[in-house]
Amino acid sequence: MVGVLTALLLPFAAVWVDTTTVTWPAPGAAVTSSSAVFAPYRPTTLTATIPCTALRAAGPTAVVLETGTGADGLVVTADGMRFDGHRVAWDVRAGPAGCRAVLTAGHGRTSVLGPDGRRTDVAGPVPEVFGFHTGLKPAAAAGISVVATTVVPFGATPGVFKIALIVVQLVAAGWLLLRCGVRPRRRWIRWRPGWRRAWWVDLGVLATLGCWAVIGPLAVDDGWATTIARDVAATGDPGNYYRWWNAAEVPFAFSQELLAPWTAVSLAPLWLRLPSTLAAVGTWFLLSRGVLGAALPVRAATGRVRLLAAAFLLASWLPFNLGTRPESLVALGVTAVLALAMRTRDVRGLAAIALVVALTVSISPNGVLVAAPILVFGPRLLAAFRAGASGRLDLLARGCALAGVTAVGLTIIFANQTWDALDTATDWHVFFGPTLQWYDEPDRYRYLLQSDQQGSAPKRLPILLGVSMIPVVAAFGARRRDRDFVARSAIRLAAVVAVSLLLFAISPSKWSYQLGAAAGPLAALMTVGVVLVARRARRPDRYLVAAGAVAAVLLVAAVTLAFHGPNAWWLPAVYDVPWPAEPPRPLGIALDHPLPWIVAAAVVSAAVWRRGQRAVTGSPAAVALVAVGAVLALLLGSFVAAPLRRPQGSLAIVNLHRLHGVRPCGLAEDVQVLPDGPVLRTAGTDADQLSGFVAQGGYLPAAPPPDPVGTGVSIHLWGSRFPDERSTGSLTSAWFVLPPQPTTGGLALSVSGRTDGGNRLTFQFGRAAGRFVDDLGDVAPVDRPAVDENPAHPLWRTIGIDATEIPAGANRVRIHAVDGRTDPMGWLAVSGPRLRSTIPLTAFLATRGPVLVSWPMAFLFPCVHDIATVTGGVGTTPRAVIDSPRPHLTEDRKADVGGVFAALTTYGDLQEVPSRLRGHPDVDWGSVLVSADPARHDAYRRTVTRTLVPGLDGVPHPPPEH
Repeated sequence: MVGVLTALLLPFAAVWVDTTTVTWPAPGAAVTSSSAVFAPYRPTTLTATIPCTALRAAGPTAVVLETGTGADGLVVTADGMRFDGHRVAWDVRAGPAGCRAVLTAGHGRTSVLGPDGRRTDVAGPVPEVFGFHTGLKPAAAAGISVVATTVVPFGATPGVFKIALIVVQLVAAGWLLLRCGVRPRRRWIRWRPGWRRAWWVDLGVLATLGCWAVIGPLAVDDGWATTIARDVAATGDPGNYYRWWNAAEVPFAFSQELLAPWTAVSLAPLWLRLPSTLAAVGTWFLLSRGVLGAALPVRAATGRVRLLAAAFLLASWLPFNLGTRPESLVALGVTAVLALAMRTRDVRGLAAIALVVALTVSISPNGVLVAAPILVFGPRLLAAFRAGASGRLDLLARGCALAGVTAVGLTIIFANQTWDALDTATDWHVFFGPTLQWYDEPDRYRYLLQSDQQGSAPKRLPILLGVSMIPVVAAFGARRRDRDFVARSAIRLAAVVAVSLLLFAISPSKWSYQLGAAAGPLAALMTVGVVLVARRARRPDRYLVAAGAVAAVLLVAAVTLAFHGPNAWWLPAVYDVPWPAEPPRPLGIALDHPLPWIVAAAVVSAAVWRRGQRAVTGSPAAVALVAVGAVLALLLGSFVAAPLRRPQGSLAIVNLHRLHGVRPCGLAEDVQVLPDGPVLRTAGTDADQLSGFVAQGGYLPAAPPPDPVGTGVSIHLWGSRFPDERSTGSLTSAWFVLPPQPTTGGLALSVSGRTDGGNRLTFQFGRAAGRFVDDLGDVAPVDRPAVDENPAHPLWRTIGIDATEIPAGANRVRIHAVDGRTDPMGWLAVSGPRLRSTIPLTAFLATRGPVLVSWPMAFLFPCVHDIATVTGGVGTTPRAVIDSPRPHLTEDRKADVGGVFAALTTYGDLQEVPSRLRGHPDVDWGSVLVSADPARHDAYRRTVTRTLVPGLDGVPHPPPEH
């Protein structure tokens, strides 16, 4: 009981927590506006001091101090203070010499001391802080100060007593394992007599997994998990980083804790894929030796069964479990528990199961899948628990021992977390969401069947095929006389898969890609199911023939539905696979139609079983074999072809370069930033030629140009939306002087509307010869309108050409545009030309840190080391952002989901700098944003103090809010 009791005490044991104090301005510094990132947005306490000299200098309109633009921030003006719906007014003229206004907020109350000495107390939270801004010049603002403290429960360090509890619990668990006799057993690792004939299958699986680590697709949250682990490694704070106010993932943070030291070695994508690849290798040996060795003891070691198992495991694993998401580790744990549950005969096996369960449930909510084999094999495990027991006291001792081993899970969860952390994190997670109920589980299958990366054909197939195999196994093992050892094994595996799918309902999120956690049981069921069908096909009768025909129809329907999905994958900019938005059609064959599968199954069945009744009975196995072969060919073929179709930006090429030790910066090696240069001046030798276009207008009023008309890049501007979008016309601008360009130079312009269809936009080039200009030809820039553009608010975008495209000898350029469309988006507005330069992304970001890499992209930029950090409730303010392809996924900047960097939305003033994928400006790789906020970044003093507090009610619990 010692192990259990110590584990139960861990959440409440004392820990050291950080109190972060931010003082603005830093002592001795002038009062100038500064950015600040707080998460949560309301500090624990806040004290703002404003001298009357600053209030008197402000005048009637100036803002003396502002911490946020919304109603929940603090705004101080000359005549009063506003915060959280409250307003405190004063007359600064009534204040004595040396007076000041002071706001003190914390612990549910706010007190305001006015310049005239009157005190106002109100109940309510601390004002939100997204920065410290003042409209006064430093001399007038002298004396203004803000001191904010914040305390969060997540970045805790165990106290001495808690460390002692951890040591005692782990020692107790280790001692219990030894007492239970858990040690390597020779018969578990001894190769069976037929292994030599099947070694090639192992090599094939290992080679495929190694190849897949190089060429395979991204997982949805690769970047998210990687950045969390990076921040843990850098700061020790296990927060979510992007949202939920940086709440920790407690109680499911074990996978990030394991990944954190991995990121400290290297951030190369191939390196970060190694843990999931090793998990795949472990799952393969657990499946092929452990699970199938118990389910098919006679046939498991044969080459044919090994090959079947390899095909089904690869089909179940490859679409889901590559990368830094936790499903690969959960799948390994579930398969290990399944193998142990099928083989356990005594308490030693139960202790091993308890340890694997403890390790798995702390990885992810889907770790609950380990309960499926325990429930299905419950009677056998109960018999193992009782085996050899001398009496009730012995059984009680065994129960306590197993509980002590299982309690290792609590140690993993609460080693550096507390009950306060769990309570706070759960509260914030539930509030901001997504947190769905068990009865929302159908959403997971709705996602699986939708036409995007969650519903791609390779992801659908193992799930639909595995689910369809459950009734097939039930039908072929329904009769008592057919229920031999193989049938009983198949039925039990079908029950494990069914219970696993039911247990997914407990998870608070319902994404289809989480189904990869069941890869081991799915592969085992399909393998044993095919063996069962093949055995029955040897001696068919009328029932089995009918069952085979119905089962084949069911499986054909499942496979047809699976291949109705596209060959779509997350972040397609990094792999140009075929059929990304439509059902795959290799050689023109419609795989989403049942006919090809019926024909293929008939051919295979006839070739294997020859006789009609045998062929019909065995047809379900033929359908499964053909389908899994097709999906593996589609998977591997697509991702082998992707880098050949487009090497630029290819993740496979990035990984191959890493293997060769060249071009180490990943996707950044192929991204070029195109910052603007000077606007060109007119030559003054001619005038604009306008027909249907108007100067300084002709655009949608709801979408004004980047700079005010007549300034900046909008000095020269023309548009055809006059009087409305139905007008047509043409534009030939006056000639502009074109200076000589370096090879990294080029031309750019801003455009809104459309340049395709009946519209056309080109740069026309010439060479000045006296009063005349010789025509040297024209060049059309590549245009890529945003896929998520709102027609009511169309975006202005920058397009252009490189210096290498400019005709030799050209020293003049002009804009030629044609509007030949009359549809609502058929108009065209364009600015005058300007110069641009080409800079590699890594070089561009080198002087613009800290950088916020949005979560879809964060896996792909190993050379961006200066990322924004978040710890102790305070983050560093990013000066640049790498955003995802459109539609932008900006949860990190959205206050309604607890976005950690919501301050960028309030004050950041992010401006996009044009960029492109080298050689493919038509590909939306993402975007680069830089902050145009005139305020200094993090111009405050930050101090951290440590306090020993209990794990329960030791720190404040800020309530979540939108």
